[in-house]
Amino acid sequence: MPVHDLRSLPQGSRVFVDTNIFCYHFSGQSVTCSAFVDRIARDEVSAFVNTQVLSDLLHKMMLAEAFTKKYCGFGANHLRKWLAANRASAGNLTSYQTQFEATLALGLKVIRISKKTLIETKEERARQGLMTGDSIHLGNMNRHAPPIRDIATYDGDFSHIADINVWAPTDVIR
Repeated sequence: MPVHDLRSLPQGSRVFVDTNIFCYHFSGQSVTCSAFVDRIARDEVSAFVNTQVLSDLLHKMMLAEAFTKKYCGFGANHLRKWLAANRASAGNLTSYQTQFEATLALGLKVIRISKKTLIETKEERARQGLMTGDSIHLGNMNRHAPPIRDIATYDGDFSHIADINVWAPTDVIR
């Protein structure tokens, strides 16, 4: 299936948003992702996420802030070691939480991940050959009423799935 340019996502679309879209927005690596986040804020599109996307985003934002402040190298192990050695300084990491709460205030529709979803998404893993996180995203999309058929992501692992439309930024700076 072809991947569509995220800039062309029609107004009024209902779209599941992957973590990487928010990360590229906050890191300034994609003007398209920032414009898309603005569209969410203006309620031009209905944006859905699940609790996994939010948890991953919060984690990555904390890592990015610690790295930007030169507290540690980039990566969870670096941050873990820094936090273990600097527990009293952990309170200096605050910007990530402010950004995260601003993201929540955009009006995202949050889909809960239930035990049932964790079990049932074995179908998506087996049928589509997906990693667990991606299968949970697809499972949430498939089981939502009505099902969500659009996903905004920079993850190429969804492009082979026939019954969804993948919308990706074309301007990510690496």
